Amino acid sequence: MGRCKKFRFPGRRLGKRAQEAESQLNWIFILIVGAVILAFFTFIVIKQRSASEAKFAGKVSQQLNTILVGAKVSSGTVQEIPTPDLEIRFTCNDYYIGPASQRLGNRILFAPGNIEGDRIITWTLDWNVPFKVTSFLYMTTPYVRYVVIGQSADDGEVKGIFDSLPQKLNKRMYSIGDYNAGLVRDEGDRFVRFIFVNVGTMFNIPEQFAQAEVSGLTVDTVNRQLQFLVRSTSNPGSFNTQGPKHTFIEDEVLYGAIFSDKAEDYECIMTRAYQRLNMVAKVYFEKLNEIAPVFKSTNCEGFYKDNPDIKELIDATKAYPPDYGLIGEVKTNLKNKNTNMQLQSCPLIY
Repeated sequence: MGRCKKFRFPGRRLGKRAQEAESQLNWIFILIVGAVILAFFTFIVIKQRSASEAKFAGKVSQQLNTILVGAKVSSGTVQEIPTPDLEIRFTCNDYYIGPASQRLGNRILFAPGNIEGDRIITWTLDWNVPFKVTSFLYMTTPYVRYVVIGQSADDGEVKGIFDSLPQKLNKRMYSIGDYNAGLVRDEGDRFVRFIFVNVGTMFNIPEQFAQAEVSGLTVDTVNRQLQFLVRSTSNPGSFNTQGPKHTFIEDEVLYGAIFSDKAEDYECIMTRAYQRLNMVAKVYFEKLNEIAPVFKSTNCEGFYKDNPDIKELIDATKAYPPDYGLIGEVKTNLKNKNTNMQLQSCPLIY
């Protein structure tokens, strides 16, 4: 008899293959479900983190708003305030902390476009033209270095500007000779602002500041003019002028340009400041006209009725840029008249 051949049932082979296929499908299903679950929890974590960051940014933004309000009413003071390590972005009308933003409203605030770090410095000064118009608030951080460059280290006018800036500022003073000789060293500051006083308008940027974020300002104290400088995009080793020249009558306006680093923001802020001056001048004009009848037929009446100086001040500030020359004349006239009124026992204009 011949040998019997083993009979293999095809069902067994098919069953095993089916089991393997089923097992592979199960694993694919598990991977898909796992990925979906992981994505879901990742989404939840990201949302929670974003919500937490937004809540934190909103809280810090409110706290900063409180600081701004407090600083505005304490004229002449300098404060260094510890903060969480954060970045604050400023524009003419708003400031931003993360996704949170706040309107500046009618505040006149001069600050760099970005403030980074765990401390801010605030400085407040009254702006008088010649009566008080508003308070100027200046804000920066110790992580911005201000480098004042003059003809020489003994230049009294340049030293006066340098000394008038708050001592808490990260500031240095050099001569233009030291600057051109490369003696102004990079000290590791991320932001450096060069203030060139009465030394021209065209400057190279020292090689050691190639990696730093630099900006500049030229100041002509004879003609009372200033102009913003930015690093050239075509030649990173030099400055380009940014925007037109601006006139400053009061030192408080000059300080605003020192603390700002963008010409367009500075112009926007000063436009708002002179609009405020125009409004305050109108209030004074109406107030003096209301006072005038009380002093009719006295030597005081002429100081109040349709006061020509205040009227000229209103005309000079109708648009930006204002008539700086006329503003200067009005300031002098009002100061002199106030002195005369005091001698004649008349209520003062301001």
